[in-house]
Amino acid sequence: MNKDSGLETPPTLETPPTLDAVERHYWKAVTFLVILILAGSGFWGMRRFAPAVFLGKPDLIAVPNEERPQTQTTETLTSSTPELLNINTASVEELQTLPNIGVQMAKRIVVYREQHGKFTDVDALQNVKGIGAKTLEKLRPFVDAK
Repeated sequence: MNKDSGLETPPTLETPPTLDAVERHYWKAVTFLVILILAGSGFWGMRRFAPAVFLGKPDLIAVPNEERPQTQTTETLTSSTPELLNINTASVEELQTLPNIGVQMAKRIVVYREQHGKFTDVDALQNVKGIGAKTLEKLRPFVDAK
């Protein structure tokens, strides 16, 4: 009620109280942390599911060659087909490019080769501890024992 005129004034909408400086900084920090977590999750996902984006293409990678089974001779091969990885001359780094072959397995293959001599054929890989029939079948399209 207006004291001077005796009439009531209509209620006005009050603006919400403004946040004080501490609360504003708090919400800015929370927003920043949420954005940081989301960005980190995105980068982790990219690194996990698309590593070539961050690392680039590898220098050496074994490629299966279905056109040239192991029984063909080198005279019948064309130069346009990728070369198979020779298990008798491959280094530990080269062996790691094969499927299911990590650092330890690659070292075991090289140590076995040094102790027992060259592999006579790809099937001789089964003599290496940790390589069974299933692993050998996964490796067969990628390797050769020249």
